[in-house]
Amino acid sequence: MYETVDNRANTRITLPAETRQKFRELAAAVEARSLMIWGEHCSECAFPTCYASCAFYTPRRDGHCRRFADGIEQGKTGNVALGRVRFRRWAKLEGAGPVRLFSHKNALAREWLDRVVSSLIVSFSPSQTFYFRAHRYWNQLKATTVASAPGRVDAFVAEAWLASGPPVPLTVTFLPDGKEQGLFQSRFELRAGYNRFVLPCAEISAHLDLSERFLVQIEPIGDAAGREVVFGLIDFVRFVAGAGATIEDRGQIEAKAPGARTAKRARTAKCVVWDLDDTLWHGTLAEVGREGLMLNPSALATVIELDRRGILQSIASKNDPDAALAALQAFGIRDYFLFPQIGWSPKSAGIRQIAEKLDIGLDTFVFIDDQAFERGEVGETLPEVTALPHTDIPNLLTSPLFDVPATAESAKRRTLYQIEERRQATFASSDTDYATFLRGCRIRLEISDLSVAHVERAYELSQRTNQLNVSGTKYSRNDIEALMDPSSRHQAYLLRCEDRFGDYGVVGMCVVDRQAARVQSFMMSCRVQRKRVEQSFFAWLAKQLQAVHAGGTVEVSYRRTDRNQAVVKMLEQLGFTYRPESDAIGTFTRPLEVPIADDDVVEVVDLTTMRPLEIARN
Repeated sequence: MYETVDNRANTRITLPAETRQKFRELAAAVEARSLMIWGEHCSECAFPTCYASCAFYTPRRDGHCRRFADGIEQGKTGNVALGRVRFRRWAKLEGAGPVRLFSHKNALAREWLDRVVSSLIVSFSPSQTFYFRAHRYWNQLKATTVASAPGRVDAFVAEAWLASGPPVPLTVTFLPDGKEQGLFQSRFELRAGYNRFVLPCAEISAHLDLSERFLVQIEPIGDAAGREVVFGLIDFVRFVAGAGATIEDRGQIEAKAPGARTAKRARTAKCVVWDLDDTLWHGTLAEVGREGLMLNPSALATVIELDRRGILQSIASKNDPDAALAALQAFGIRDYFLFPQIGWSPKSAGIRQIAEKLDIGLDTFVFIDDQAFERGEVGETLPEVTALPHTDIPNLLTSPLFDVPATAESAKRRTLYQIEERRQATFASSDTDYATFLRGCRIRLEISDLSVAHVERAYELSQRTNQLNVSGTKYSRNDIEALMDPSSRHQAYLLRCEDRFGDYGVVGMCVVDRQAARVQSFMMSCRVQRKRVEQSFFAWLAKQLQAVHAGGTVEVSYRRTDRNQAVVKMLEQLGFTYRPESDAIGTFTRPLEVPIADDDVVEVVDLTTMRPLEIARN
């Protein structure tokens, strides 16, 4: 059933014969249904401010915004009520609970009555005032009628027909009205032709009480503007005995709720992405303007401390970019946020963009938003990301997610990325090739022995480095200290970089077996990858090893992790050959005497006091 609005409820909708049969097949399998009332809504609604400021506002007869191009055009096929919609930007269907079941016969009678009354209200209202009152009263009456068939509820069902074109991905979200907890969301996809999706009620009710008021929202993922969809039954149902299994076999989708994911190894966070309205600040920018906003003091304290710990931060907000950035500047916090994504795209797309620009894994991201829908969209689209409500802000700093060592490099990590932005901007505006640009950067690599002064940074590197960690080793502080023992067979080196733009700090560590020409562990920050630092270091290492193993090879121990494929590509580009020993373990080898291309782009400064193989030779 649909809201009574200014479009007539008797549109002729033509469907293929096979599709009409599918709609009727589902109707015949339903014993009772909830008669949810669906209306057109906007995912970006900031009523009433947006009615004056939004370029997409198109008024209906009742003054509300027309979010589908022609509203919800209602028709029938047999006894099945149809609703045809053509999406505009940000359009979504929205209905409300609680779930109250009506028998099949009662539901058909109520739908017939609704079509008659709605048509009369729309067509024969003698005045605008009468129309407003009549359509509002009728919509309220439809939503408050008493169920005629209480009892078991089997599933939420949605069926639809898409004429042609690429698939339209959608989310269906269930959330308590006005509450923050209990979100359930699933993603599904409409393909050309008939589509039927069945969500078992038990999975939904595990997350929210269906006997209380709640909202259901069906919304495209991404831009579906112009796509036309004909919906049939969209409702909670009880199936006729024996029919449910058949229906589910033909159309069930996997239902997932954010948080109900496969258990995975806990990781510390590297980046926090903040929402703005009612999260980083109190108030909605589009409604109250910059002057009406108040910075959230708990959020501000958290931002400052996370920055000190070296946790990167950014923004994903649905707002006007210029106004939002101006507000951040006015509050004096703009510089804390790298690559902010402010606009009207899904927030998952913004977070993906941030991850690409920072070149760090999505599974190290934390997203904070006051809206359950936005957290659900991110959780469903990017399940690697940890999505948290704004109510968790006061407890963030004590969370294991942010239990990271605070070092000198941590405190300036944001600055290092901002310097990198300037490097990229300088290269983009230069009229030269990349290698020439790198030479002009005057990159300097200092190689030194691991020392007491750098134990904490070495520990931090081993804990945080994932993509360029050849063995995946996570050293404890005791392990790091043991590497400095003169009797140890292992020698640990630290790599430090700087260039004309600024100081990268300590960016890598290499652990070499002194009794063999073998690298036991190598890890390096992504910040210096592809800047020829790896070429210069391995060329330097090869020269040290040649003194004892002339004509030999250098070996690098490798253990595959779920995130270190980048280091494989790096070693292959350096000319290493892989020799597997099992599915996840192997050795990369390379002749010591073969030169490494571009090894002179970076200036190497040798500050070591002990060569890796001298003790073995003695």
